[in-house]
Amino acid sequence: MPRIIACVCLLAASWTGLASSLGQAQENEKDYGFKFVAPSQTTGDERATQSNLWVLEVQFKSLRQITVDLPDPKTGKNRKEIVLYLMYRVVNRGLGEVKEETEAPSTNTFDPEVTPPLFIPEISLITQDNNRPQNIYDDRLVPAAEKAIRLRETTHLPLGAVLKNSVKISGAIPKEVAPDMPPEMHYGVAMWRGVDPEADRFTIMLSGFSNGYKLVHGPVTYQDLVDRVKAGKLTYSDQIWDSKTPWKAASETYNLFDEKKPAPADPDANIWFYSTTYDRVIENEEKPIIWRKTLIQHFWRPGDALKPQEKEYRVVGEPEWIYQPDDIRVPVVQRVTRIAAAKPANNAAEKPAAEENK
Repeated sequence: MPRIIACVCLLAASWTGLASSLGQAQENEKDYGFKFVAPSQTTGDERATQSNLWVLEVQFKSLRQITVDLPDPKTGKNRKEIVLYLMYRVVNRGLGEVKEETEAPSTNTFDPEVTPPLFIPEISLITQDNNRPQNIYDDRLVPAAEKAIRLRETTHLPLGAVLKNSVKISGAIPKEVAPDMPPEMHYGVAMWRGVDPEADRFTIMLSGFSNGYKLVHGPVTYQDLVDRVKAGKLTYSDQIWDSKTPWKAASETYNLFDEKKPAPADPDANIWFYSTTYDRVIENEEKPIIWRKTLIQHFWRPGDALKPQEKEYRVVGEPEWIYQPDDIRVPVVQRVTRIAAAKPANNAAEKPAAEENK
C-alpha cells in the first residue's frame, strides 16, 4: 500500500511539473504588445541549396518615439530631441513554415560550422517620401535614450526579460524551441536619432536575423538567360528573380528549360537576376554579389513635423523576407532601378551599433 501511495504521489508530482512547464510556456508566449510577427519562413529551394540555413522568428511592436536630453552635435549643449526606436524579440522555431512546396534536389555540400552560428543584428531606418530625399539612418547606441526606454518599457515585458541594444543582444543564435518547453526569447531595441521630422514614410530593414544568402549575377536580359541555358551555364537548380515575384528555380521559370511553356509576356518589363551555387566556377564569369536574407517592414505617419505623436505611427502591410545585396541598404523589392542612386545619410553623432561589433 505505501508503494502505491508513493507511485501516485510521484505521478501527481510529474503531472504538476509538466503543467507548470506548459503554463510557463504559455506565459512566455503572450504577445506583451509584440503583435507583429515575421515567421521563420523558408522555401523548398532555400532548404535544398543551403543545408545550414537558419531563420529566426521576429516579433515587434509598432515604431515608437521618446524625447530625451541629448547633446547638440554642433554646440555640445543638451537639448530636447526625439529618438525613434523599435522594440523587437526573436525566437528560434527551426526552419518554420515552407512558403513554397518546391522539392528541388540538394546541390550544395557545406562544411561543418567552425564556430556556433552567430546572431548579429544590423537594423536601419529608411525614409522614403515621394517628394523628399531618401535618407538611411543606422541603428545607434544612445545611452540616455536607452535608459529612458528601459524605464518605460521593462514593466511591459515578461518577468526577468532583459532589454538589450543591438550590441549586447549579439551572440550565439537562440536555442531551437523544444516541444512543450518555454521558448528562449531575446529582447532587443534599435534606436535612431536625427530622423527627418517631415518624413512620413519609413522602412525598417533588419539584417542578421538569418544566415540565408545567394550568389547573384545580374541584372541581365531574359534572352541572356535563354542563351546561358543553351550554353549549359544555367542549371535546373539555379534560381531566377524578375524583381517582382519571389525567387524560383530556373526550371520553373517560364520556358527556359521547356520550350512548350509560355514565355514572359513582356520580358523587357522585368529586370532579371540569377543565382548560382558557391561550388561552381564558370570561366569568364563575373564575380557574383552576395545577397543576404533580410526582413523589411513599412510604416506610415500621417501627421506633420510640428508636433509628431507616437500614436501616429502605423504599420503598413506584412513583414517580408527578401534577399538584399550586402553593399546596398535600400530595399530591393520593386526598386532595382534606383539602387545606384541610394546614398546613406550622415546626420547622427553616435557610431552605428554595427560598428561596435567590429
